[in-house]
Amino acid sequence: MPISFDTTGFRQLDQNTWQHPSGDQAELAYYGLVPDLPAGLDDLPRLRHDLALIHGETGCLIEAHVVQLGGAPALLRIIKLPLPNQPNGQVFVGSFTIPKENCSAVLQLGAVERGMTGVREAILADELGFQNWVKPHPYAPELEGVLPFHAGDDPRHDARFPDHPLTRVRAWAHHVVRTARVDPGFASLPPFRVQAPPPPVTPGQSLITALPSLPVKDFIGLQIGEQTTYWRTADPKLREMLGRGLMGRSPLAETRFRDMLLIDIETGEAMIPDRFTTNGQMTAHGTRLQQVTLPEADAALSDDDVMDAYKWAGRMAGAAAERGEFLSLEPIENQGEQVDPHILLAVQPHEGQPMVIAQFSPPPTEGPLAGSPSRSAPATPESVEGIGVIAGLAVNEWRSHPLRMAITYRRPAG
Repeated sequence: MPISFDTTGFRQLDQNTWQHPSGDQAELAYYGLVPDLPAGLDDLPRLRHDLALIHGETGCLIEAHVVQLGGAPALLRIIKLPLPNQPNGQVFVGSFTIPKENCSAVLQLGAVERGMTGVREAILADELGFQNWVKPHPYAPELEGVLPFHAGDDPRHDARFPDHPLTRVRAWAHHVVRTARVDPGFASLPPFRVQAPPPPVTPGQSLITALPSLPVKDFIGLQIGEQTTYWRTADPKLREMLGRGLMGRSPLAETRFRDMLLIDIETGEAMIPDRFTTNGQMTAHGTRLQQVTLPEADAALSDDDVMDAYKWAGRMAGAAAERGEFLSLEPIENQGEQVDPHILLAVQPHEGQPMVIAQFSPPPTEGPLAGSPSRSAPATPESVEGIGVIAGLAVNEWRSHPLRMAITYRRPAG
């Protein structure tokens, strides 16, 4: 792993996971993908603004800073999330991300509220006054997120509540900044940069909405109305943005969404809209696609290409979990409310440990998964990819080509 840190007091659970006696859990991860940050580290105001919007969908971004980690520029962010499936309580996560041109390394600590929750907030709200409690988010004043930005999370109060999980996360982050080391070879890789927005659409160009399939090698299916068409991608930009919560979204139902792009089917010119605006302005990225037939695409694909596509779906389920979402893998023509067949892919905590889960509906009747409604395993980079491959085994029973499959983002109801 590119990052090494002081594990004193932690018990190692596996190659990349450590647990503290308090229950706090540290994890190291390496991603061989273009980072999914909405802006570069050299544009901190935009990075903070867009991250506040992203994390506001599932919780709240408390703070974000660019720091030096072992001599390498890194993004430090601290967020809070509601405890899943619990009426009260929160989990606080502090993470360091070192983004590079085509990969990133992440070190994070998660700390869960245990026992009686909300004590810090109750005491401080009474002292500070409820009229002074909730504040506009300093990075995005227009934001109304799932959890409020409030005065109780200010670091000035940490000393009074040394056992609070937010205090523990901040103390750990400060220690990591002082003591962590970064592999020199990784630190010297080209830095992450956000591609500049494309020029405006050419007058007379006719763009229509299209919903993409799984990307398989250099090919992708696009659902345009009730028709599925097939395309060869000319550059990696679409593949870099798909599945990571960065693209504009098309709602299928109240809690179901798909990535979307705009395409001129006559020329193959396409625009990939960013999901979030910057200073109220929508930006997009230009690309060009070449239309092909399904037999033409299929002839260019190997079994390894198909397996890589399902591994990608598994990794995207892991990325969705960081946003508080999960995925449904389903035929691209399935729109509106959820219907069968489909496979839910998620990474969820279970007894303090993240688990990767695939739920089949209906359960497979053939092959190694016959009769099984679900499969699960402790979440590791290998098992997150592997659960996508398992989902692909179930898809085989549907006799559906992977270019006719799509991922749909799912948010828990409420």
